[in-house]
Amino acid sequence: MKTSILSTLLLSALTFTVNASEVDLTSKEIKKAFTGNSISGVHYKQKTVQYFSKSGLTLWMKADDKAPAEGQWKVENNQYCSDFGSGWGCYKVVSDGAQGIYYFIGKDFRAPFIVQTGYNFSF
Repeated sequence: MKTSILSTLLLSALTFTVNASEVDLTSKEIKKAFTGNSISGVHYKQKTVQYFSKSGLTLWMKADDKAPAEGQWKVENNQYCSDFGSGWGCYKVVSDGAQGIYYFIGKDFRAPFIVQTGYNFSF
């Protein structure tokens, strides 16, 4: 099941199309979706997982990593922001309710993901 979902996410990332059903999330919606939960998705054509603790710690890992990267996360001005040691970067988060997929939107990428309840740090 996860393989099928991640395959769908990868195809979505490669198409770079914007769906009319996509909605920008507010700060409150981003916090509610992420706090204490995990996401699985595709970032620069690689499978990734990320966990968002209530304390602001975040763990991020791509499929071939041996250990997760530790960073900090927060929400500002209706954007998800993270710092993994090289400074804060912030990204818009949109939801495609029709497909049940979210996207991080950056200047040079569109990264699809799904939200999973709690700590679910596996591929």
